[in-house]
Amino acid sequence: MQKNKAVKMPFQWLKNKLQTSKICDIHFKNSQNRFWEMKNDFFRLTLTICFIAFMHTVVRAGEPEGYEIKVKLSEFTQDTIFLGYQMGDKTFIRDTAFLDKKTGFFTFKKPKKLEAGVYLIVTPPDNQYFQIMISPDEQHFSLATSTKDPYSAAKLKGSKDNDLFFDYMHFLSDKRKEAEAAGKLRPTKDSLESMKKLDALDKEVKSYQLNLVKKNPETVSATLIKSAIEIEMPPFNDVVDKDQKELARYYFYKQHFFDNYDLSNPALLRTPVLQQRLDMYLDRLTPQHPDSISESLDRIFMLMKSSKETFQYYFITYLNKYAKSQIVGFDAIYVHLAKTYIEKGFADGFIEKENREKILQNANKLEPILIGKKAPEIKVFKEDNSMISVSEVKSKYTILFFFAPDCGHCQKQSPFLVEFFKKAKEKNQDVKVLAVCTYLGPDKMPECWKYVKEKGFDEFINTVDPYLISRYKTLYNVETTPQIYVLDENKIIRSKGIEAKQLTEVMDFIIKEDAEKLKENIKKQ
Repeated sequence: MQKNKAVKMPFQWLKNKLQTSKICDIHFKNSQNRFWEMKNDFFRLTLTICFIAFMHTVVRAGEPEGYEIKVKLSEFTQDTIFLGYQMGDKTFIRDTAFLDKKTGFFTFKKPKKLEAGVYLIVTPPDNQYFQIMISPDEQHFSLATSTKDPYSAAKLKGSKDNDLFFDYMHFLSDKRKEAEAAGKLRPTKDSLESMKKLDALDKEVKSYQLNLVKKNPETVSATLIKSAIEIEMPPFNDVVDKDQKELARYYFYKQHFFDNYDLSNPALLRTPVLQQRLDMYLDRLTPQHPDSISESLDRIFMLMKSSKETFQYYFITYLNKYAKSQIVGFDAIYVHLAKTYIEKGFADGFIEKENREKILQNANKLEPILIGKKAPEIKVFKEDNSMISVSEVKSKYTILFFFAPDCGHCQKQSPFLVEFFKKAKEKNQDVKVLAVCTYLGPDKMPECWKYVKEKGFDEFINTVDPYLISRYKTLYNVETTPQIYVLDENKIIRSKGIEAKQLTEVMDFIIKEDAEKLKENIKKQ
């Protein structure tokens, strides 16, 4: 099956759009009744209730239970096939069917209905597959087709949704062949004719899509096909400046990105297009800053809120993603999700209480030490038993370094820290290092002082806290060593979770950023 191509950023895509992409990039593969008030007419009301109950029973009795999907495959010699589906970026097997040699059919059958969405008929041993639509009301149907050309050769009974989808796929196949033939004219003098043909094909495909969606809005096919329809971009003729026009296009595109995606439709969860759409929105259209990503996630969850299963699946997905993220500062996204949704009860129905409490406990530990927060105050002991606090370190920048002498990684990182400090002095950067040995108990302190001498920490502010009076392990979440925090002159956390060998690059970036902010402030004055 052909995979979807990566979609370019809108401003690039608008400049370089090829007519063929419009055809080739289509995402094909990929209450109780309230009775009116009847005062003083109890008899009529009783009759009405009985009549409705009777009709409901009749309807239920005539409605088939569960699902039964019969599949006949020509040119297929195996005796087993699978029914699969895609959720997120993972594929799952839902059912297995075995060949009935008398009828030639494989039958998927269970007493419980399938959730609506796009499903896969998977054929071993190479696990080739083709897609079928499963709608809430059409789960008893038969399909006979060929494994070589499943969409064009299909004969269906009992499923309007699949009739629509298979006809659409057959139509696309024909149009793709025409597009390929027209595309071959490009290098020749007939390239203009080629573009005209491709443009006509594009309009024909779009007209087919719009017509199908308009006439069959409740089908899974329409849900899937609608996602392939491009957003109509206004010309922005009133914007003269080229860069401003590109920016206007970007903001419009981002704002209308989900116009053709009903995230509240549970069927969309089991399609190959939703994860791709979300990835593009979060990774390519959203600035990669924790606040921007958190804002985009809030928008996604708001659009999903009517579909409990979709919300639950993607909330867990993104909570786990940002809990494990190694990108500096992205722990703020994890904290945002925990505090905004778990703390306020939105996850009570699908995350166990014990796990919710653990997540919130972890988020509460991380929140005070997020980048941009003021570093927690701690007071620790120097070798002469005098004390010094974080706020008492007078410098433009402070490197807070937690280490343990027997920590192998600390031993590897220490030379890089010394080398960084040496280079910073050569550049006349106002930087100091507050090093905290994490050994506990007075009998272990000699090992701390021995370590700092061996590693050349002479010019650092070397400290210990043998009785954990400062509570630094809790305040700075020092569960492992080494830990590095970069603080500015106001003791605001500017970076953390980095290695000592990255300090030079990180500090150069921070100093440059601060210089640019200073220039902007001067201009404003």
